[in-house]
Amino acid sequence: MPKVVDLSVTTVTTAALRAILEYRYLTVNQVAVMVGIKSKSASAMLLRLERHKLLGWFGNTGIRGMGKTPKVYYLTRSGHRLLAAELAAGGEDIGPFSQVKINTRWSPLMYHRIATLDVLSFIERDCRKLQAYRLMSTLVEYRREKIGRHWRKETTDYVTTPLTPENKIVPDAGFAIEHRASGKRVLFLIEVDLGTTTLVSDRPQVSVKSFTDKLAQYDQYLASRRVKDRFARLGRFSGFHVLVITNSDARVANMRTAAASLSASFHPYYRFSTIDTVRHKFLHDGWLSRDHADLKTYHLIKGS
Repeated sequence: MPKVVDLSVTTVTTAALRAILEYRYLTVNQVAVMVGIKSKSASAMLLRLERHKLLGWFGNTGIRGMGKTPKVYYLTRSGHRLLAAELAAGGEDIGPFSQVKINTRWSPLMYHRIATLDVLSFIERDCRKLQAYRLMSTLVEYRREKIGRHWRKETTDYVTTPLTPENKIVPDAGFAIEHRASGKRVLFLIEVDLGTTTLVSDRPQVSVKSFTDKLAQYDQYLASRRVKDRFARLGRFSGFHVLVITNSDARVANMRTAAASLSASFHPYYRFSTIDTVRHKFLHDGWLSRDHADLKTYHLIKGS
């Protein structure tokens, strides 16, 4: 491996490179949250890695009426080679390099993906502090995994057969947690809402799904029990929830009201919160159920 001049590869540097590899690309703030350092320190570290051509980047451009997009970092071939060498010393293999495909234009989809990665960074941060539990795995919709001879997105499944586009369900993200002492595991699937989806469709013939359409699809998915088979590689789960994270308390209230038309038997499987709240503490005790008449608040896991 070519020598990297004037670069000290610390445990924090390795953790940052590993986090970027795990999620394929991350912003400065996301790296800072995931490795537990200040944003200013993360920015300096990532800039140094960029100057050594260990990281590439996209974003960091102005869009009229939207402000400046964040700078998003990804591993270059040299960065992957460095990380592989560091981890190989501990007997770990990270697999071959895979080039991140970059779209020169910042698409609306990227705003949603960055918000989803923000949420996952908060999960990583909070789970790092847990004593009784361990974070088994995170899931994100754009990553792909090989199942048999076929590749598909990590969270993609079908609510029922036949396996047609109209039956496809693609959660934005997810994660699984295990209780260390008992071995019990809980799976959470995540929907990140930026306030742009119509809550209730008044035109059923339109193909664009409303928020309540999406929840009805999740209800069907839960009823089919396919979720257990889809994520069987993560073990058997004693609990399951769909987490809906949106941009304001008012939006949460409107979502819960709109969901009143759905089956009450599935209300307990949902939890609602806001991006601002989970930014402060993801594993907080103020999550709300789908039942708009339920005034109680909930933990996601005991002892968090």
